[in-house]
Amino acid sequence: MVWYHQLLLIVLVFLFLVILKKFLPKKLRRKMRISSLMIIPVLYCIFMTSLTKLELSVIPFLFFGLGLLGIMMTLVYAYVEGEIIYRIFFKSYFRFCALTVYGVFVPLFILSI
Repeated sequence: MVWYHQLLLIVLVFLFLVILKKFLPKKLRRKMRISSLMIIPVLYCIFMTSLTKLELSVIPFLFFGLGLLGIMMTLVYAYVEGEIIYRIFFKSYFRFCALTVYGVFVPLFILSI
């Protein structure tokens, strides 16, 4: 997949989500985060770019690292706070995963240009 196809895919999905968000009811509009939903096409672009440039998919290593991070975060939350509040844990874990995915995508995208 060429870099401008990736950019076009991401822009089209982003525009679709922006338009979709405008038509949702107010309650759902507040809860929907476009950056959280953009992870799926960005993961696809990471997969395609890593296969073409590195001839190896980065996705399994990324998922393994994020799984280890989740176990480590669980242990730290349990030790520091004495309990795990699932809503706060999953919210912070998913946001950190999103930042990690975007952090992996940017260098791969620059490498593909």
